Amino acid sequence: MKRLLGLLIILMLLTLTSCGQIQNSISSIIIVTGKGHSEDNKEYWITAYDPNKEGKTNPFKVIVEEVMVWNLIEENKEYFSTYAKEGESPWLLEQIEFVK
Repeated sequence: MKRLLGLLIILMLLTLTSCGQIQNSISSIIIVTGKGHSEDNKEYWITAYDPNKEGKTNPFKVIVEEVMVWNLIEENKEYFSTYAKEGESPWLLEQIEFVK
C-alpha cells in the first residue's frame, strides 16, 4: 500500500512539473520576408509568414541558432520548416528545407 501511494505521489509530481512547460511545435510552409541579427552577432533570426494562415500581413520572428543555416536562407523564398516555442520564449527554428 505504501509503495502504491509513493508511486501515485511521484506520478502527480511529474504531471504537475511537466504542465509548467508548454511547448508548441509547428511544421508548415513559410515565406521568408527578412533576415536580421543582433549588433554583437550572437543572435540571428528570420521574419516569415505562413501563406496558408496569416498571410503577408502578420509575419513572425524565428530565431536561427546556427549562423551557417541563417547564411543559406534567402529572402522571398518558400521553405518547409519546423519551428517550436516554449511558453513566452521566441520561436526557434528546428528544421528548414527549400521548396522547389
